[in-house]
Amino acid sequence: MKPNKLTPGLNLLWESSRMMLPEHKEVLQRHQKELDKRIIPLFDEQQNELFSHVIVEAIKQNKDVKIQYFHPYEDRYIVGKIEKISPERDKIRISSKDNDMWICLSEVLDISFP
Repeated sequence: MKPNKLTPGLNLLWESSRMMLPEHKEVLQRHQKELDKRIIPLFDEQQNELFSHVIVEAIKQNKDVKIQYFHPYEDRYIVGKIEKISPERDKIRISSKDNDMWICLSEVLDISFP
């Protein structure tokens, strides 16, 4: 039988004092975060046309849109008005009550009217 920490008489006084160095803990946390990392999905032409239609309607009618955009670790959303489209940079500018931001069209996962 192979001895382990539960075997009587084996240095049980020091078994509970094991600890990890902060550097090792950081490496483990970074590794766990990398395991949870997502990749950006690719959409077909039909989905891109649907996104374009919603963007055009939102600009024409000056409506707010809810955009879900890609982030490697979580879902992110912004609600606001589309201020500008930059086709050469493939980005749109969203103005919400909190801030203004540029979002790359290739990172848009969903666009809808709230």
